[in-house]
Amino acid sequence: MPINVAIIGTGNCAKSLVEGVAFYSKNKNDKIGLMNPNIGKYHPSDIRFVAAFDIDERKVGKKLGEALNTEPNRTVKIADIPEHGVIVQRGPTHDSVIPELREYFIHESDRPAVDVARVLKDSGAEIAVNYLPTGSDKATYAYAEAALAAGCSFINCMPTPIAKSREWQGKFAAAGLVLMGDDIKSQCGATIVNRVLLDLFKMRGIRVTKSEQVNYGGNCDHFNLHYRPEAKEESKESALNSVLDADDAKPSARMIYTEKNYDHKKARIKIDGEIFGHVPVSIDLTLEDEDSPNSGGVVNDAIRAARLLTENGKPHLAKDLCAFLFKAPPEQLPDSEALQKFRKTIGSLEQEPRQSRKPARSPPARGT
Repeated sequence: MPINVAIIGTGNCAKSLVEGVAFYSKNKNDKIGLMNPNIGKYHPSDIRFVAAFDIDERKVGKKLGEALNTEPNRTVKIADIPEHGVIVQRGPTHDSVIPELREYFIHESDRPAVDVARVLKDSGAEIAVNYLPTGSDKATYAYAEAALAAGCSFINCMPTPIAKSREWQGKFAAAGLVLMGDDIKSQCGATIVNRVLLDLFKMRGIRVTKSEQVNYGGNCDHFNLHYRPEAKEESKESALNSVLDADDAKPSARMIYTEKNYDHKKARIKIDGEIFGHVPVSIDLTLEDEDSPNSGGVVNDAIRAARLLTENGKPHLAKDLCAFLFKAPPEQLPDSEALQKFRKTIGSLEQEPRQSRKPARSPPARGT
């Protein structure tokens, strides 16, 4: 049975996710680039997009595929998007757009916002994926409430604290729904690479005397981070600090907007330390990647894992998966331990007989 997904925000990250699903649906034996080709019985081709929300007049009212290929989206193309019956709906704005974004990136639609919970329910969506800009706290909370009202699990790919909030954990647990987040950890992004290097220093008995990460990018999200970077920087620094000891230097992470880069991100990572006899050692490296596709593979795993949890009646185990998939999870773990916990949890669910109950809503005929 397909996994019905709603997308909140049809920007570059959503484009990469949808195109990636299209690519692996067409090439089902291709495992390159997939962290987990199958999660339970689910392959990326089982993901189906049934609803989408945005506030930009260039996207609202258009078919999903057309909207994803509309400005300001310009990330690298993975595959052609098949025809979707999904029309992008006008979502609520709240705090999702700052004045500077309106001037340079976002053309806000003058259409009235739809009833998000009603659209989710009518579409048959069972999982909502949040791709709102960093700093959109009120908007994220509003969408999370709508997901609860519609009986949808919620995957928070942005830094707004949802999954690590006990209040929100309680709300979704009471509803029997999965809550995952916060802030997606890219497949091979600056944070995971930085964490692995810092973990190497600690494993080899090296005291860290400096830890700096500077990310350069030019897409809409990077532009937004130029004006409100606090939540993203806090998320990154928390992820890095979790692998360090009290006498290590505190890590720093900064985002710098460079228009020419667009979705091509360049990260500079600099780590200094002291080895035997307090002799200095240093790592200075540059990581380059396409920012949006780098998150797509992780979100595709989160979606399939969420379905596996709900169909086994164990949505509360989502917290055991978050440390592997997200930068700011409910509990930070070393990456090797997070991977082991992810595999153990998924493996236990794969071995259990699934609950006899069906998903809350049957999938509608439209969509792919």
